[in-house]
Amino acid sequence: MSESPTVVGVDGCRSGWVCGCRSADGLTVRVVPDFETVWTDVVSAETRHVLVDIPIGLPSASRRACDVEARRRLGSRASTVFFAPVRSVLDAPTHERASAENRDKTGYGLSIQAWNLVPKIRAVDSVLGATPRARALVSESHPELAFAAFAGGPLTEPKSTAAGRRRRLDMLRTAMPDDDPETVYHETVDRTLRRELGRDDILDALVLTAAAQFPLEPLPNDPPTDATGLEMAIYAPRVPTPD
Repeated sequence: MSESPTVVGVDGCRSGWVCGCRSADGLTVRVVPDFETVWTDVVSAETRHVLVDIPIGLPSASRRACDVEARRRLGSRASTVFFAPVRSVLDAPTHERASAENRDKTGYGLSIQAWNLVPKIRAVDSVLGATPRARALVSESHPELAFAAFAGGPLTEPKSTAAGRRRRLDMLRTAMPDDDPETVYHETVDRTLRRELGRDDILDALVLTAAAQFPLEPLPNDPPTDATGLEMAIYAPRVPTPD
């Protein structure tokens, strides 16, 4: 196995966060209860990049350009990208209040799916706000953008289906030729409970781990920053085309 810098791919799951970690020691998957533990126990001194599937930079008003661009790139899979809420939504106590606040600032309400992400958005935002090294290492990404980059276009099969999982495992094998991501995936499925960790969560963490080993490009090309200085960008791997 060739050595490479340690990288981490992180996806939210029902029991907390699932983390793929690629280092000189190989590929592993861990599940931890909170993002503080991701930062203190999963990320190491050797970690060079962390990709997380959660909105990071949050707008004060209007929708983020990165969400619009990601949805455009994904075509029929556009619905897998939720529009990030405005930053003031983080203080809302209920979905009703959050949706009203988002509509006041952007003209659009907040979907229940996006509202369900708010506790995890708060958790990541808290760590980034308190930890300069985290701000330097952690970037937002999206699993379906990563799979699309490795496949040469958006995958049409949903990952909730057997065919969709099979296609994504094939993409992972191609993206991580020095590892055995399929075995790691199945071992993780076998040792975890479905009510705590979905199969798609494992696939998403693994593809973000794979993506973090590649050069990355931001959407949009020159991303703006939010009121706290965080980039409003979604990063996708830049995969070399075969000769």
